[in-house]
Amino acid sequence: MFHARLEFDDLTSPIDLIDGGLFLGRSRIFPVRHRLLRTDVLESDDRIAIVSCERFADDLEGIGLSRLSDSALQDRLAELEEHLLDFAVLTIDRRRRTISYRASPMVSIPIYLLADQGGVSVDWDYARLLGTREVEIVWEIALAQIAGLSTYGPTTIVAGMHRATAGATLTASMRGVDVELPVAVDHDGPHEISPGADIESRLFEAVKAIIEARPFDPSRTAVELSGGMDSALTSIAAASVAGPGLMSLGAQFDGEMGAAQRERRAMLREYGGFDDLSIPAERFAPFSPASLRRNRYGVWPEDENYPEMFEAMFGMLQAAGIDTIVSGLGGDELYIAYQGEEGAPGPDGPPACPFLTDRGQVIANGARSRYPTGWLQETCWSGAASQSQRVLRYGLWPIHPYHNPLLARFVSRLPRSYRRDRRLLRDTLSKLLGNQVFAADYVKETFKPVALRGIAENRDYLIDLLRRSRLSQHPDIEDRAILAALSGDIGALDPDTYNALFRVLKIFCFFQ
Repeated sequence: MFHARLEFDDLTSPIDLIDGGLFLGRSRIFPVRHRLLRTDVLESDDRIAIVSCERFADDLEGIGLSRLSDSALQDRLAELEEHLLDFAVLTIDRRRRTISYRASPMVSIPIYLLADQGGVSVDWDYARLLGTREVEIVWEIALAQIAGLSTYGPTTIVAGMHRATAGATLTASMRGVDVELPVAVDHDGPHEISPGADIESRLFEAVKAIIEARPFDPSRTAVELSGGMDSALTSIAAASVAGPGLMSLGAQFDGEMGAAQRERRAMLREYGGFDDLSIPAERFAPFSPASLRRNRYGVWPEDENYPEMFEAMFGMLQAAGIDTIVSGLGGDELYIAYQGEEGAPGPDGPPACPFLTDRGQVIANGARSRYPTGWLQETCWSGAASQSQRVLRYGLWPIHPYHNPLLARFVSRLPRSYRRDRRLLRDTLSKLLGNQVFAADYVKETFKPVALRGIAENRDYLIDLLRRSRLSQHPDIEDRAILAALSGDIGALDPDTYNALFRVLKIFCFFQ
């Protein structure tokens, strides 16, 4: 939630607040400015803590500066454990000459951090942070991402660059960067529920309350409306809070899946009274000449797979005066399955990657994420991170109602009958809409046809990129196999090879 450059030699300088920025000597800190956020600057003799947090509807807006004793400052920081929305804390310890960054358990907007002997650079915008500098690749992370394994954690694919992760603290000093990970959450399993309990209504009211807790402005808010179940519930909840007239947006697909999606979106649009904006997904194929992937460091390899489309949508929202978007991210992750239950994750990961040597696959497996368990699933954090830079670049703040530890804990404690096949969500939507379209599986949209076309149409560029990339020189990356896949019939690739090809191309583009 910050953009900053802090010099270690400036940490004992007095702090000044000028036009929303904070200055200590040559150092500067710019908190993200948005009407849904508040920044509090807490100063004691030894420390400065800059707290940026999502504010509740009755909280003051803007930025405030308070002078406190060190114990009172520590008490204020401890109170953040009870803050039910997102927050982040940038702390300067003048006595120890350290700079630390602590993220909330939700971490909607991670920052990236680069430390050197002189100080620390922090930014939510990785492209701006990296600029034109030459970087080294963390090869074990690169191999793991090519293999389709999660690498969620403070260590990134760029050597020396850390990122903020859920509940973790990064502390930088002249000696380097230390990481303190959160304590793992102990899920206590399903509980019995009272006979006659209306769990569907409780779910809906909880999602509404999470949205309504913020300073909600219908004229400046849009809802994601993909036609799927997750965004269906969050959009209906937002409409229940705001009334008709909210803006909605989504990508419209072609073919049979597009026709089914169009019907679901039309039903939801009529129910919620939305002013709808949809764009034709086919027009925004990946890797095109206008894509940010054509720029070095343009799109983080773990970012949203289709930034071309989201760039267009978010740009239109910005032009329409929208500054907040309610998403359906994290809906799938609520309905966890415990070991021993049907659908519980097995020990095996994705299949062996066709673009890695046997040794490369072993290295990739060793780099797989082992992040401490939280109430939210790891894919919630990585999903939010995948859109974070893009939304802020267009002046948008994301509301992810499902990314709430209390809601996740509530659903995780329900009997398996509610969690299996997302039955609770299906029944809640059927009850609200008076329609059974979500009661069973339906034809779901997929970006794959658009992605295949994007690869095929930009084949020459991608082959040239492959041939001149330093990644092709790595002994555990099978560049000839990648070249063969690119040169052949893209549409005939089996699913595992297609997925691996898309992953590897994202990394090649980032480091071009």
